[in-house]
Amino acid sequence: MRTKALLLAAAFAAAGVATSMAQGAVYSVNAVGYVNTTLVPGFNLVSNPLNAADNTIGVLFKNMENGVPGGTTVFKFKNGSFLSAQYDDLDNVFSGNAVAETTVPGEGVFVFLTGTASKKLTFVGEVVQGNTTTPLIRGFSIKSSVVPQAGKPSDFGLPAAGGDSLFKYDTTTRTYKSSQYDDLSNAWSPDLPVIGVGEAFYYFRAGAATDWTRTFSVNNPG
Repeated sequence: MRTKALLLAAAFAAAGVATSMAQGAVYSVNAVGYVNTTLVPGFNLVSNPLNAADNTIGVLFKNMENGVPGGTTVFKFKNGSFLSAQYDDLDNVFSGNAVAETTVPGEGVFVFLTGTASKKLTFVGEVVQGNTTTPLIRGFSIKSSVVPQAGKPSDFGLPAAGGDSLFKYDTTTRTYKSSQYDDLSNAWSPDLPVIGVGEAFYYFRAGAATDWTRTFSVNNPG
């Protein structure tokens, strides 16, 4: 499938896929709440910012305003390839090998929205609190903040080794903007961008696998 081929190429080159990152997120600040993320026609690189009662792809991505357009497809990057779930607007279900896969806070997926109109996708669930762990495998993966806060991942304790790279998609230029970690200066060059609520990013881990850990409480969000 050409779409999958393009997505897989992006995973290893972080360029060349006509994607549009989720933007315009609106969210509550309670422990239990919602996040509204705007999807644009075409590809969107998004995250699930809340822990829902059911985090499977076949359930999470059905909550779109005025219904999910037929053919809308969710792609999850797993073990070096993409699994997919496509929406059938006749049966009102997603089908494919990604339907039962989960997307939890700290991860991300591509959503290909069909049609010509933007759509609001609503996530409902709990803010992840306490001690959190997001695995960072060696090589490419799609990641996001485990907590629904906008900011630079480095501000939230993202660990980095020499050669690690982060790729954020620019919806204006339709290209990726990359930052690489220099272990000699112990800094990202250029500085990491702000990642929005409901937004995901490509991450390339050059060193050994590690964990991105954080302790968070809505009563003490520092």
